[in-house]
Amino acid sequence: IRLVKKMVSAATIAVFLLCCYFSASSGSQDDCVYAATGSSFTVPLKHELEESANLRWFKDRTIIFYRRGKYVITGKNDYVDSTGSLKLTRLTKDMSGRYIPEVTNADGLNVGHLPSVRLCILDPVKKPKVTMTCIEAQKNVSFSCNIGQDDTIEWLMNAKQLAEKGKTVMRVAKDVANGHFSCNVSNIISSEISLPVQQNCYKPGKYYVLSIHCCFCLSPSGILLLMILTAIVCCTHKKAKVIKGKIIIIIIIIIIIIIVTSKLQPVALCMKTQACLSIYCVIVISIITVHIVRWQKRL
Repeated sequence: IRLVKKMVSAATIAVFLLCCYFSASSGSQDDCVYAATGSSFTVPLKHELEESANLRWFKDRTIIFYRRGKYVITGKNDYVDSTGSLKLTRLTKDMSGRYIPEVTNADGLNVGHLPSVRLCILDPVKKPKVTMTCIEAQKNVSFSCNIGQDDTIEWLMNAKQLAEKGKTVMRVAKDVANGHFSCNVSNIISSEISLPVQQNCYKPGKYYVLSIHCCFCLSPSGILLLMILTAIVCCTHKKAKVIKGKIIIIIIIIIIIIIVTSKLQPVALCMKTQACLSIYCVIVISIITVHIVRWQKRL
């Protein structure tokens, strides 16, 4: 009877100690080892196994692998590698938890406390997308980035980091006319950057002056008007000198009208496609006018 009582007492103490061990091993989120869903992870066994040793692996309080000597009782033999480390493949979020090894010798004696691993499995971040919105009569522009709940964000303008850390960035549209905005979204295991987006709320003036080259890049409507007036003058007058004088006067008048009624901005030559096309049209019109004048001289 005394022997039975001693065995019961020993078993009770063992269960109590095991419960305390699991409680102490539960830990907090701070000691997580992170891995991505779909990846593989090996939980190391920091103990040199003997052939006759018994090996158990627990996930939290559940036995997921038990091998007694060379015979697998729970789980499959390929759950562990040759060192006894636990192999986890095709990770899913429900595989998060604390993985605890236990090794006993052939006599059933525990070899001592072995370090456990708390595995936290997260989804990799998805590639973000930046959306642009014009606000306040298109004077300001807002850029928004779609991110997950636990993701962190970093804003970039022309590949340079900005101070903002929120989902939205606002700017005066004119101040960032040539800015390309992108967001870099990350979590502990991965990061992704969006494609750059440029604002289209603020558009520079349609007319440009190139003072260095003494020529004017007109709007399409201005060029069309210039062509019509030039053709009328050339077709209704016969004297070349009169034609030249009137053409010059008409061009000057049109340029003055455009200067007065438009907000002109000096820019570099061929800075925009419209400017290049305007210069081309003016050159073509000038060549045509010269040929018409020469032709009428011969008459």
